[in-house]
Amino acid sequence: MRLNLENQSADLEKTKEFANWLLQLGEGNLGGINDGDTTIEIPDDLLIGNTTDPLATLILFVYPSILQEFKNPEYFRERAILAPKNEFVQEINDQLLSLFPGDEVEYLSSDSLCQTEQLNEAVHESLYSPDVLNDENKR
Repeated sequence: MRLNLENQSADLEKTKEFANWLLQLGEGNLGGINDGDTTIEIPDDLLIGNTTDPLATLILFVYPSILQEFKNPEYFRERAILAPKNEFVQEINDQLLSLFPGDEVEYLSSDSLCQTEQLNEAVHESLYSPDVLNDENKR
């Protein structure tokens, strides 16, 4: 459905082919018998061509004019690079962050509270246990 939102009618057939290929991939119908290790042929138009830095090429394809648009939240809502493993995600994030002007800032969180005079009682500590601090449903 998302593929059809902004496509011109000339691109509609190509979009349908991609959507069908993506559906077949998601349903596990591509490649041989999937016993945990199978080979899937990716169409040539989806591959990054010969380049010395395929990741930079991918980033420029997905995020064209990133330096002009990086302060625009709408720009990032319409784009994403998906990766199968966290190590690839980290590599992509590192390369993207290196493009932005300014110094990198890292914000840290904590799974515990500082012990202060107001939190000396065990009753108060149980109100802010790590389980509560990390509970996605209570944020």
